Amino acid sequence: MVDADDLVRQTVAALLGIGDRIEVVGIAGQVAPALDLVRTASPDVVLVDPRLPTLDDGLAFIRRLHTADPAVRVLIVCSPELLERTELAIGPDRCLRKTFRPDDLTAAVVAASQSARA
Repeated sequence: MVDADDLVRQTVAALLGIGDRIEVVGIAGQVAPALDLVRTASPDVVLVDPRLPTLDDGLAFIRRLHTADPAVRVLIVCSPELLERTELAIGPDRCLRKTFRPDDLTAAVVAASQSARA
């Protein structure tokens, strides 16, 4: 999970950690630590809020993720007003509004993970 907001990172990680379907391998609030984490942990899916701390930083980060590891799936988690703009800019693998329900979050991560292995 990569998000500039510590509360969001902690909450999403806690939600994903409920049950045994998803293993959270790390969280980061900035681009450099997030890239390091992706390189060392090799996750199937990376959840990203594209504002890191600006939309341009987040979009560049997502492009770098795809370049560094083409197999990783990116799940964009952002506010509804940014969702369409982000989808058009980078064509992410999956998008989820920050107004999600916990079950929606889990389903989106599982779906993205399955497409990563396909």
